[in-house]
Amino acid sequence: MHFPIRNKIFSALSVFLFACAFVHPSSVNMSAKAVMSESSQFKTLDESIEYLRKTVPNLKNAADRRYGYAFLGSIQEQIGQYADAQKSYAVAASIDAGDAVGVPKKSSEQLVIDSVRCALSVGDYASADRYLSSAVKNSKDEKIIAYVKLYTQWSSLCKAEEFSDTKNAVSTLNSYLSQKSMKIVYPQILLTLYHITGDGAYSKRLKSDYPDSMECGILSGKASLLPTPFWFFVPRSETVGAQVVPAENEKNHGAVSEKNPEKSDKSKIDKIKTDEKKSTGTKSENGRKQQIGYFRDEDNANNLLEKLKKAGFSGKIQKEKKSSGNTYYLVYVEDDENGSVGKKLRAAGFDCYPLP
Repeated sequence: MHFPIRNKIFSALSVFLFACAFVHPSSVNMSAKAVMSESSQFKTLDESIEYLRKTVPNLKNAADRRYGYAFLGSIQEQIGQYADAQKSYAVAASIDAGDAVGVPKKSSEQLVIDSVRCALSVGDYASADRYLSSAVKNSKDEKIIAYVKLYTQWSSLCKAEEFSDTKNAVSTLNSYLSQKSMKIVYPQILLTLYHITGDGAYSKRLKSDYPDSMECGILSGKASLLPTPFWFFVPRSETVGAQVVPAENEKNHGAVSEKNPEKSDKSKIDKIKTDEKKSTGTKSENGRKQQIGYFRDEDNANNLLEKLKKAGFSGKIQKEKKSSGNTYYLVYVEDDENGSVGKKLRAAGFDCYPLP
């Protein structure tokens, strides 16, 4: 009868001793595969990340260490820790070693591309440009070059202050749609161009040519767009307003009319079930938010806030100053206890993603 209590005490003590073992870690003789497996045993991703942060730097084998950082970066990226993920990928790319045994292979060039993507996700185009100017720009891998070209234009879009500043990037991206070497990134290009210009021809081509792509899923509302640079940092054509409505509700190039916000199909919002599967950290008491936009221009943030209010949402603006010295304005809506606000926002035509 007392055994369960003893087991709980022993279990708690084991966790404590295990944690203490990594306060001052020494070299660890473990494989990347073993570390990956061990990290999956923790109850939360935060615990897994903490374990990896303490263990990976001390792996004896350079190849295992390289993969460990890449794996850490992938987890950090999954939960939106883009600045940390960028650094983890960059460290992995800098380690001169081959592939670890028993784990997926990933080239250093791909790791650099991963770093660029994460840097752009937080608007750090300076770091993105630095990575893009490295040896990766001379890659012999056609896939890598396609992403270098795409991310170079995304970085350019990140720097745009006015819609007119996007003209060159939009022109270049259009030219890529006729280059076979860029075919692997056609869906990303089409979604980028549709988002910025509001031209329905891009969404039509995306739906007809790439119906199973994640980008098409974003238009249909079946997938949620993570914070990619063109979505949160780029000035857009006035014809598309503040957000793109899922493709099945497209009107006026997917715009919600500013004069008639009721056209956002509020009836659809009312029909949404609130018994959406809950996950750790989705409750508002845990500080969960749904990010709607991220701007360098405070007026743009205020305009989006007004559109949220007209659609029936209580939006807020959070001012953030980056280490680069730039100030950004985060527009968000606090989630409810059921974690259903994100679904309601997307139904109303506002793309969003959760923040911790």
